[in-house]
Amino acid sequence: MSNPINRIISQLGDDLLQKLKGLSPSDFNSLMLEVYRTRTDALRPSDVLRSYASSRFSKPSELDPVAYHQLEADLLGLARQQDIEPVLLSPVAPLGNCSIYGTVDQNKIVSASRGTEVLADSTNMMATIAADRIKQGIGNHDEGAHLCSTHRVVRAQHFNGPGSFAHFGIYGMVSVGKAKGSYQCEANLLGKQLGYYQALFRSRFRAELSIVLEQRSGYADGAGFLTRMAAIIKEQLPDASITIQEPNVANSYYQGINFKLFMTNQHGKTEIGDGGFVDWTQSMLGNQKERCLISGIGLDRLLIMEL
Repeated sequence: MSNPINRIISQLGDDLLQKLKGLSPSDFNSLMLEVYRTRTDALRPSDVLRSYASSRFSKPSELDPVAYHQLEADLLGLARQQDIEPVLLSPVAPLGNCSIYGTVDQNKIVSASRGTEVLADSTNMMATIAADRIKQGIGNHDEGAHLCSTHRVVRAQHFNGPGSFAHFGIYGMVSVGKAKGSYQCEANLLGKQLGYYQALFRSRFRAELSIVLEQRSGYADGAGFLTRMAAIIKEQLPDASITIQEPNVANSYYQGINFKLFMTNQHGKTEIGDGGFVDWTQSMLGNQKERCLISGIGLDRLLIMEL
């Protein structure tokens, strides 16, 4: 545990954390709401102003909002033309929406009350929405279903350097389907998403798509799966540049493959996003045949490149 936590426990009792963990969700929520209420009761307007001045979370972006929202509209409009469903997400997600999969520390997320957290990754949320639709029997995802969104997400960890912010815009995509053998489902999902990015880069930015593929763990025939996905890309996107890196099987965030997206135009070659297969819908639905492909690109970076 961190030094502040050790100090607090020494002041309030060694069993404080265990007692709080033992509360039911509704009781814990009631307790935290009362804590927040009593703390805000003591605040004055000048305190709010002082807090704003020192908070990296609440400062507005310096980007042009008109250009930013126009970019969002362009991305979502192109997605709809390609039968990728745009979704307007809530500012909050269920508590644990990122960390429950074991690859993200909850301390990197801005946790909130009422069993929620500030949205930190739109793809996690869209995967949850997709899994809920599958569970309810809404729509037919056997042939592939595709969701997308634009959203400003908030991350709690510190970012350094120019162009680094506590909140930033992401265009994210989630594609789901059911395994059919010979990796046909994965091939369809991957072709759909990469085809969108190629069309976007060309039509909106007069740029070409470059892809870097990396093998990850999660498939018994990892090398064979990578070869199959590379062949699909070359077949469906013959003009796209493809590079295959050394395997990175120690990283378990993605399953099978991870791809990085680069945009090449008059400004040079710039990494703009990434993606890969994940086991999130498998875990939520308890069905090993479920397949889920996620990807995202940074809106702030795209906009800055246009300036």
